[in-house]
Amino acid sequence: MTAITCVLVVVSAISALSSYGHPISSLEVVKDTYRVVTRRYGPDHYDYRNSKSEFARLAFDLDADFTPLFNWNTKQVFVTVVAEYESKTHNRNKIVLWDRIIKNKDKANLRLRNVPNKYAMIDVSRKWSYQQANLSLHWDVTPHVGLLQSGQTPEALTTLVLSPAPQK
Repeated sequence: MTAITCVLVVVSAISALSSYGHPISSLEVVKDTYRVVTRRYGPDHYDYRNSKSEFARLAFDLDADFTPLFNWNTKQVFVTVVAEYESKTHNRNKIVLWDRIIKNKDKANLRLRNVPNKYAMIDVSRKWSYQQANLSLHWDVTPHVGLLQSGQTPEALTTLVLSPAPQK
């Protein structure tokens, strides 16, 4: 390697390491929006199974300030709301409920109200059985130079119980 290349690599590495912050966030499920419905996966999506499944629907309020993650080296921040729970057959389940790509600092301060889950909340067993799900916020920072940086809230921001659909 030439001396110029070595200097550029070292400066880029130091810059990448020095450009990491932590967002401030809160997440709450909007009261009375959580419900479980039983139907085929559709109409917007298609399910190859013939049987019906239980889908959890909810809405949440999200307050998150991702501006500390933006600096000269930030290309974009990919944000997800994730539900994590345990079941009888699987001790670790994660479902992405919602996501967003933030491309500039001007749009990095999120104040969202009554946001519905964007993706289907369905278990592999196709039925909910009173699992406790913890909702948390995850993010990936894509830099112009350096490694992808990931983070998440240190603990669950809110919790809900995934109860079965009411019998008709």
